[in-house]
Amino acid sequence: MSSANKKIIIGIVLVIFVLGVIAVFEKMLTGFDYKDHLDDTVISVDRECITLREFGYYIYEVEEFVQNQALLYDPENPRLWWNTHFSAGADSQFVCEYAKNVALNVCICDQIYYKEAIKAGFILDAVTETQNRVESRELFMEMDPSQIEATGLNEEIIDKMYRKHMIASKYAETLSKRQDLYGYGKKPEEVLNWDGEYYREKILPKHEVELNDKIMDEIILGRITVNQEE
Repeated sequence: MSSANKKIIIGIVLVIFVLGVIAVFEKMLTGFDYKDHLDDTVISVDRECITLREFGYYIYEVEEFVQNQALLYDPENPRLWWNTHFSAGADSQFVCEYAKNVALNVCICDQIYYKEAIKAGFILDAVTETQNRVESRELFMEMDPSQIEATGLNEEIIDKMYRKHMIASKYAETLSKRQDLYGYGKKPEEVLNWDGEYYREKILPKHEVELNDKIMDEIILGRITVNQEE
């Protein structure tokens, strides 16, 4: 092989190598593959970790609810609703941002109430436990294969997260009857909700919450289990 041909081959190999390095570097800078992070911790509440896979339960529930609103807003292009911006001073945000905020805070609230319920010896009766299994099964069956693949959820995880949510809700309901909520001017269930005054002033500050911002900042609701790219 001539020296000239060797130089050409070496040049081609170097070009391919450089292009490969650039592609990897660009992905590191701008790319985010949701599936690559399913088992990474995204939320920690009192040092107990919640993975992106588990958080997918809340993403699915919130996306399903908001997507129904989006279809009413524009059946032909539901993304318009997700990208709608509401101006409200410091609270101004896009629908997709608000939806993620809801999913995130409901998840944190559930974890706090669930752990407090377990600590207090709170249990569900047999009828409610059976109802939970039936409803979590129905939720799983409602998901199409692409949604299951996108979130990494399975029936076992959905059953676990659904049960946690139910115990948290029942505990909050019990708390609303026992706690002195005088002066808050709203229904007990409202002030104890994830965005309720009592919860945010008296309960949440007592717990240590940490977020994996590197992952959370990359998550955009309205694109994960709905309006998926072809």
